[in-house]
Amino acid sequence: MIFLSEQKGQSFIKGTVILTAAAFVVKFINIFFSIPLANFLGGEGMGYFYTAYDIFIFFNLLATSGAPVAISRMVSMAYAQGRKREADKIFRVSFTLFSLIGMAGCLVMIVFADQFSVLMTKNNGSMYAIAALAPMVLFMSMSSCLRGYFQGRSNMVPTAVSQVLESGIKLFVGIALALFFLQTTGLPELGAAGAIVGVSVGSFFALLYILIYFFKSRAQTRYMVREVPVSSTKHILHDILVFAVPVIVGSAFLNFLDLVDSSVMMYRLQDAAGFDETTAMTMKGWLGNARKYFDLPNAVIVPISTAVLPLLSGAIARKDRKGIRETSTLALRMTLMVAIPAAVGLCVFSGPICDLLLYSQPEDAAGTAPLLMLMAPAVITASLLYTTNSMIQAVGKVHVPIINMAIGTVVRIALVYVFCGIPEINVNGAAFSTFVSYFVMIVLNVISIHRILPGIPSVLGMAVRPMLAALIMAGVSYLIYMGLTFFVSSKIAVIIAIFAAIAVYVLAAVFTKAITRDEIIHMPKGERIAALLRLK
Repeated sequence: MIFLSEQKGQSFIKGTVILTAAAFVVKFINIFFSIPLANFLGGEGMGYFYTAYDIFIFFNLLATSGAPVAISRMVSMAYAQGRKREADKIFRVSFTLFSLIGMAGCLVMIVFADQFSVLMTKNNGSMYAIAALAPMVLFMSMSSCLRGYFQGRSNMVPTAVSQVLESGIKLFVGIALALFFLQTTGLPELGAAGAIVGVSVGSFFALLYILIYFFKSRAQTRYMVREVPVSSTKHILHDILVFAVPVIVGSAFLNFLDLVDSSVMMYRLQDAAGFDETTAMTMKGWLGNARKYFDLPNAVIVPISTAVLPLLSGAIARKDRKGIRETSTLALRMTLMVAIPAAVGLCVFSGPICDLLLYSQPEDAAGTAPLLMLMAPAVITASLLYTTNSMIQAVGKVHVPIINMAIGTVVRIALVYVFCGIPEINVNGAAFSTFVSYFVMIVLNVISIHRILPGIPSVLGMAVRPMLAALIMAGVSYLIYMGLTFFVSSKIAVIIAIFAAIAVYVLAAVFTKAITRDEIIHMPKGERIAALLRLK
């Protein structure tokens, strides 16, 4: 096992690139996990599999949703003040707290696996998968503390490596065990449980890696001879809970609102718009596909929000106004640099992309494409939401993003109620409401940021050059796509056009000065990239 040395003050851009690369690898591995699994287990087996995950998500949310954010912020602030012993104690207290919470969640899932299965599916077929996934609640709660600790030290390597390791082991062990149990028993519920065991094993080895990394890095840590006495355990525990509990409650509340939103849509499509149950379910499937593709840019955006929190928290702790302004501005610019071309690309190529990804289901592709086109602009606002949430949380105003997201979600439910009940609009109303709700959330967040962090440039001003580069990209790549369709299939043409779009956008971003040489050289191999682009 290779352990990379922690670089003092890893740059924001470098940390983001590390997490982004890991996110892409994880998504790639997950594709190779889910496709064969669905073919092995069939619809029934995958039903058991996803039922276990539905239960797991709730308990995992309670155990982990607030931990990385709270720990990352507190550790980064302690390190910024030169208080390494304080940072270590913050980790010890939080690790103990969330390990106990994770253990409790694990035990509840195991003990009540049968009851949860009956509650969700009216049969106990999922109980094996639920019990097999239970240990992951404990493993994830412990891992989240360790990841939060290293993120607070601006070291993204342990998080990135552990995520890739977890996915890789899940792929091989999960598929192997699913096949073994399915072939030996013939029972899809045990096949699903075998796949779940692979997921838990992957989580365990990810935890083991990051624990070893922690002890190796701790052995190299040098404390100052004279440090301010560390805070009491009671004080640290209070600070963790004050920060983490609102995040946990807010996440649970938003998940509940998502369930309400889905229920309202189905109710209005059937009772008000007059569609039968089968048609309404089909429309829901189209919307689900569109949202899945809509979430793809998150592989890049989430790392930005993860990297910005500890750096901004550290700058706030040092009262470094210049650092606060520069870090915040760079995070917003990087978000826009990724989100704007992603939104434009999804909008322009919504049809070809759906035809490519739903190649065996042309009717579903035709139904999904217009929904994806409607939702595409929301990629920009949703991406900004991730980043601005982290910025506001870094300041300690953890309740503000929750309130803003709750307002936006209520607006979405209200719009779904109105528009999905109109037969001519139907499920398109849900797609439109997604854009409006994210727009409301980001407007509220931006207002909050300009009030809390004065001096941050206008988001609209920062968006002008990336938008110009994205429009150039869209025009050139679409012409390439249309030209290629005369020689190759549309599916091959869109793949080539997407790669061409990336290249065109990079060149256009340099030409329009949407990205600067200083930003490029901070990337891995940045000097070489700048030389190839002939940037001075």
